[in-house]
Amino acid sequence: MAQALDRPIRSGPSVVAETKSGNAVLIEQLRRWGVRFFAGVNGGGVVHVAKHMEPYTELAHSADPASRMLTMGEYVAGFAPLGHWLASGRIAGCVTTTGAATKLGGSGMSDAKLHNIPAVYLIALNSTLSIGNAPLQDVSEYGMNIVPQLEAELGEGCVVIDNIDRLEDDLRRAQRVLKRNKPVAIAFHPDVLSRETDADVTWTSHPRTFSPQDVSEFLAEFPRVTKGKRVVVYVSGEAAFAPKIRTLTTVLSKVLKAPTVWSVNGANAVARDNEYGYGHISFGGNDRAMELWRSLGKDDVVVALGFDAGEYSLNLARIPAGHVYHFTDLRDAYGHKQGEFRHRAAHDYRMVRGDIGLVLEEVLPRLAETCKDRPNTAPAPESLNTREPEPNKRHGTVDFQEFYERIDTMWRPGSIGFDDVCIAYKDRQWVTQRPNPNIPFWTTHDGSAMGGGFGLGVGAKAANPDLHTFVFTGDGCFRLFGGALADAATMDLRVFVVNNEVYGIVDKGLEVIIPDFDKKNYHSKLPHIDFVKHAEAHGWDAVRIAPDLSNLKDTMDAAYERKGRSMLIDLPVDADQILGLNPRLGNLTTKTYL
Repeated sequence: MAQALDRPIRSGPSVVAETKSGNAVLIEQLRRWGVRFFAGVNGGGVVHVAKHMEPYTELAHSADPASRMLTMGEYVAGFAPLGHWLASGRIAGCVTTTGAATKLGGSGMSDAKLHNIPAVYLIALNSTLSIGNAPLQDVSEYGMNIVPQLEAELGEGCVVIDNIDRLEDDLRRAQRVLKRNKPVAIAFHPDVLSRETDADVTWTSHPRTFSPQDVSEFLAEFPRVTKGKRVVVYVSGEAAFAPKIRTLTTVLSKVLKAPTVWSVNGANAVARDNEYGYGHISFGGNDRAMELWRSLGKDDVVVALGFDAGEYSLNLARIPAGHVYHFTDLRDAYGHKQGEFRHRAAHDYRMVRGDIGLVLEEVLPRLAETCKDRPNTAPAPESLNTREPEPNKRHGTVDFQEFYERIDTMWRPGSIGFDDVCIAYKDRQWVTQRPNPNIPFWTTHDGSAMGGGFGLGVGAKAANPDLHTFVFTGDGCFRLFGGALADAATMDLRVFVVNNEVYGIVDKGLEVIIPDFDKKNYHSKLPHIDFVKHAEAHGWDAVRIAPDLSNLKDTMDAAYERKGRSMLIDLPVDADQILGLNPRLGNLTTKTYL
């Protein structure tokens, strides 16, 4: 048997033919487009695609120009392309075989759509020869009927390869969708994709541009509209990808003397020392920012740098200002109607199309000349919060507010962080108030998919192994990815598990929504897990943070100064210590939006 395994690799006509198969051509085309990292599990309908990828088994493989695949459960793998993009601006992929695997990877795919992130999902359908004969994991119209499901969610982003002669057209369509910052599901029949093809579609660059007409009309109208009126700047996640954006938003705020607020991802486009920075709004929002946002009226003007439209950003409401100027380079962004967000503005709405950074570079010198006599708006106060939360009361837990205050002083340059769907993605921004220049934090909150933060961290680390990658996840989230720890044991990740032994968002939310019911009916209690032992059993290093935070500094030093093995940090907290608020509870309490 050993001799058979050691025999030389075959060569000859069949191998040459295989390099011309749609399977090989598809992977090579994506590689040329820059899509070289994939995550997923091999098997079934994807085996003849996956065989054209090399294994991704160590961080050094990130520098390899070859296509590589990290073997990792599909739920985690579905989020990896998102983290890859957020860390590098480069597209990555997920591989899912027929049936249940597609459902698992679909959570990440949905968040890619909801957060305007381009990503490639390679999805195997059934062989055309098996349709109607009850094949294993039947995704045809007789089984799960997966193609109409994908089409319903992704529209043009669902690309079905059912004719090898149309592969070039299919690839052009996929490229067109990716350039619009949208995910693509390339669903293929294995027998069709295994046929020979000479398809070749070159990636064409998407230059940074703006609409001269939109900019010209803005510059002509804006000084007149804003004369004597308060201007508020709202910064979204789209803005964070523009070069030098923190400087540009600071200048914009200063020129217009404009109080500036941001979404949780928009914080990555704002400088910590922006004197007009009032903080995060909505979910986990800072008190001063929320006071300002609620005070908006018809006499105010909002400049929206991008548009994070989700419930955790705008809480289902329209912006009540008299005028909204929307800068964006996204087409058909999540939440749009007919390509715009006019329906989310209570009054006048104007769109300025183009790369946000280029538009700001174009308009700022002119605004400095035409908007000199601005009303004196007070800079933001030193503290952006007015509430004083009670300290933790549960024995053996850390004071979560003090934890975030301390750790905010410990971040080092070259870091990136991800908040999972737990109290971490509500509390961190409230406590820290202003963005930290050493570490951008990202969250894919619009899909509210627990456990996705781990996959984001995996993708980010694969995109840039030099990044110190931190993930804040909950003990509830952990249950969705805990088995994947072994696959990431050598990826140099740093994962904090916010351990309160409860589904915290649910538990605290239901105290407001259904206060008259017994807490046992909240179905939010979680059994205890020894996360340190769990992590060590999967090849990780692990530590538990002391309730008095006495080992936090040593833990952070170790997190930065060591390389190689991933590290889990068990963070015991009190779920009853309420820090950031959740405005969505009001929507659920009224039963209007249930």
